[in-house]
Amino acid sequence: MLLRSLVLLLIVGGAYIAGIMTDIAQVSEFDTKKKIENSVEDFLAYPTAAQYRNVNYHMLNKTADGEETGYYCGEVFGFKNELPYGFKRFIVRYHKNAVGKTMVSIPFVEEIDDIIPKEQFELVWARYCQDNNQADLTENQPE
Repeated sequence: MLLRSLVLLLIVGGAYIAGIMTDIAQVSEFDTKKKIENSVEDFLAYPTAAQYRNVNYHMLNKTADGEETGYYCGEVFGFKNELPYGFKRFIVRYHKNAVGKTMVSIPFVEEIDDIIPKEQFELVWARYCQDNNQADLTENQPE
């Protein structure tokens, strides 16, 4: 009985130490591109049919300790009422904290969601998606 208790304690202790030493957030973290696509596809009627183009990253600010905030802007092709409605613009806010964990916002998708009116979408697009501070999603994206 004592030996069984010691073995169990050793196994539990080893598992605890291994859990502390493993950086689970980095292992299970999606890459940024996949996070953005998943966020947008949650608002589409047929997410498996989504196609993307002109997706760019626009950095808003970056702090000395490594935190970064920006916007991913692009176009997604989808369907509405089983008919193709063409490419619609989307905006997703991106944030990376000082330890490297990334978070994305609920996306604004042009004429698909009711989150903001079209006029507001145009203002947000003009402010955050039409500047020279951009990077192609497939190349210089934040890590």
